[in-house]
Amino acid sequence: MLEIFQSLIGVLTGDSTLTAMVPASNIMVGFVDVVTEKQVDLLMPQINLHLVSEVSRSVPSNTRDTMVQIDIWGRTSQLEIINIYERIITLLNYTSPLQGSTKIFWERLGGAVDQYESDRGIWHRAMTYNVWEQKGATTLLSVSDTTPMGESVTI
Repeated sequence: MLEIFQSLIGVLTGDSTLTAMVPASNIMVGFVDVVTEKQVDLLMPQINLHLVSEVSRSVPSNTRDTMVQIDIWGRTSQLEIINIYERIITLLNYTSPLQGSTKIFWERLGGAVDQYESDRGIWHRAMTYNVWEQKGATTLLSVSDTTPMGESVTI
């Protein structure tokens, strides 16, 4: 599971467009601390990744299905959250890294859930991804596609 979070964080923090909106130090694994969340100077905007569920399978060998939730937090506006969200879904739409001998790929499940938490003055958008990981494989799935910008991509 460590490889899954490393891959996702690596894709997000490796993009200069996203890190211009959300500093790389504000993209992290784990939940938002409720105590610091109430502070005006909370790390905002912020992206948090956390585990929702995980299933290990014996067939195919060494395969793991993991559901990961990605939360986007901000105090400025809903538009700020939407812009960050759009960048994340663009980044995670065509990226499937190979971490050594571990193959990881993902798909977004459904849409996103928006909330304005008025008691805390925070905009929040949550989205869920299903992530597959297979250790000891160099190829789990091979797909060719074209990005909306006309770039050819093979994963």
